[in-house]
Amino acid sequence: MATRKQQPLVRQKTFSKGYFLGILLTFSIGLLLSLARWGDLLYTWRISSTDFLHGYSSPGHEIIIVAIDDTSIAQLGPWPWSHSLHAQLIGELAQARTVGMDILFEEVNSLSLTKTTSHSNNVIFALLGVLTEKSGPGIIQAQTIIMPPQELQSAAAGLGSANVLPDPDGVIRRVPLLIEQDSLIVEAMSLQILRHYLDMPPDPPGKLENGSFHAGSLHIPVDQWGRMTINFAGEPNTFPQVSYVDVLSGEISPNTFHDKIVLVGQMNLTGGWDLHAFPTTHGGEKMAGVEIQANIIHTILHHRFLREQPLENDIAIILSFALLVSFFLPRIRTLWSLLVAFLLGGGYWLYAFFAFDRGLTLDLIYPTLSLGLSYIAVMVVQFTHERSNRRHVTELFGRYVPPAVVNEIIVNSETMELSAAREQEITVLITDIRNFTSFAEKTPPRRAVEILNACLNSMTKAVFTYGGTVDKFTGDGMMALFNAPLPHPLHTLQAVRAALRMQTQILDSDTPVDAISLHYGIGIHTGKAIVGNIGSQQRLEYTAIGDTVNLAARLQKMAKGGQILISKGAYEYVEKWVKVKEIGEFQVKGRQKPVMVYEVVSISASPETC
Repeated sequence: MATRKQQPLVRQKTFSKGYFLGILLTFSIGLLLSLARWGDLLYTWRISSTDFLHGYSSPGHEIIIVAIDDTSIAQLGPWPWSHSLHAQLIGELAQARTVGMDILFEEVNSLSLTKTTSHSNNVIFALLGVLTEKSGPGIIQAQTIIMPPQELQSAAAGLGSANVLPDPDGVIRRVPLLIEQDSLIVEAMSLQILRHYLDMPPDPPGKLENGSFHAGSLHIPVDQWGRMTINFAGEPNTFPQVSYVDVLSGEISPNTFHDKIVLVGQMNLTGGWDLHAFPTTHGGEKMAGVEIQANIIHTILHHRFLREQPLENDIAIILSFALLVSFFLPRIRTLWSLLVAFLLGGGYWLYAFFAFDRGLTLDLIYPTLSLGLSYIAVMVVQFTHERSNRRHVTELFGRYVPPAVVNEIIVNSETMELSAAREQEITVLITDIRNFTSFAEKTPPRRAVEILNACLNSMTKAVFTYGGTVDKFTGDGMMALFNAPLPHPLHTLQAVRAALRMQTQILDSDTPVDAISLHYGIGIHTGKAIVGNIGSQQRLEYTAIGDTVNLAARLQKMAKGGQILISKGAYEYVEKWVKVKEIGEFQVKGRQKPVMVYEVVSISASPETC
């Protein structure tokens, strides 16, 4: 006869209250962060989080800076200089295609400046707006605009705003392409320089439409206030530069400026007044305003535009991260879930780096907060749920199984139906100390209790050793279950092993001498039973009921002291490994057909899986 294969307890994934609480909590976190992103409550954090993404690029060959530097101040005297010097400089820059004077001329003290400017017809002068606080979307408003004198305006090839607006943290990241005072709209100086350089007419001013600035062939992505994000080419002194005084003295060949954009302004000047923090500022280093203008022109000229990801995409990512964390991370172990969370966050940041390189700026703060806070929330819920579950399982099984098994039940509790009684295959072992009543009558009560406790303790150790569950003590006996609550592929064999251990332990050295004359009668049967918490609302016990239990009890009553009797139902599972003696068929109360009974003699073989 072939040995029947044991059917382990089938475990199915169940969803706990803690799991759904985690989903609800993380969704709430995602929703709150989405609302915060919609209102941009963490604006400064959000915009500064992408500063490190700025990479370096070639400054190109189109732009050169004439620097009002320490060398020029040392040779030409303190600032401000006579306008005749600027007229001389403009004359030296005659071969340049466009000259941008990043100097504010509020008056003219030399007619030569006006004449040279008019004759050159390539000079763009700066103006400066005194800006108001931003309110609603639209062109940034100015209380007043400081202009060059009228004669210089008429002589210039164009006029543009030199305003650069720092963010709340004092860093220059954007430039307003338009400012407005009453009905007067003025373009940025960089735009006017590019118009001249690209042979575009200086007027009319461009328009803001659908998140873009449009002027002729120029189409530039902007925010709701018409500000363009500057894609900096590098650190200060990235663009080629020459000293102002060297140009005047003729040390720099005029051919150096042929067909180029030349920007004139303060740079590398000790105690300079036109210095600003930029996104990759290190150690308080600042960039001169004229080089910021160079970066603006470079961004537009080389189409290195940066466009923010749409708000709705940000919100979708925030909610997705929150729900991904709540749905999937509770299903895996804590260390793996932490690794997955880091990989998810790291992958998003890596994607943000590549997207930035392609002109798309992703929000790093809100999605990262969504991922981090959701992970913390899930871990807190999971920890609280597991602690509650541990307490519940310990209360439920602490009396029946050893601590190691309790821990294993806790680990697997999410996949086990611990509370509900249900039908499953188990092996029931019932044992009784033969003739203990007459033994107790001849033994002092306290000593009899000590011996009984010693015997029950040895039984318990045997059951625990082979993965069984102590169901209950029955006076001077015990009922034990195998394959519940934890499954075991060879639970019948484990029960037989435990029974043999019980019979031999009575001769162990730690057994009281008085108990050596005692013997156990043991019955074992394998079959279906109802297993789970059974009882009243006031008192529940984890136990098994049904015909399988009854038959094991009948076999126990039939067994003589020192005998282990098993049913045919149990024998079919262990015949390959257990040596038995056939006792015969017996009619058992409650069964129509007789039951074949075997006596266990010994274990003849040991399966590797056991």
